[in-house]
Amino acid sequence: MLPIVHQVFGSLLVVAGLIVLPLPIPFGLIMLTIGFALLAPYIPAVQRLIRHMRGKWPNLDEQLRRHHHRMPPVIKKTIDKTHPAPAE
Repeated sequence: MLPIVHQVFGSLLVVAGLIVLPLPIPFGLIMLTIGFALLAPYIPAVQRLIRHMRGKWPNLDEQLRRHHHRMPPVIKKTIDKTHPAPAE
């Protein structure tokens, strides 16, 4: 039951985040971030997107690792699953 709730709530946050993204206050980015974090454990395409973003922006990856211990379990799972591959 909980995965279904995460997927529905995450999808609603992503859609709402896209709608309010043009506003000057960054609520859209916050909503997109939380929505993608809720969807990532269940949707491989979102996992690939987050993994790509973490590889492209090392500061983002560092912040996620730094605050890993403070996150709820579903977000911890997302952070663990989307760790970027080391550069070869």
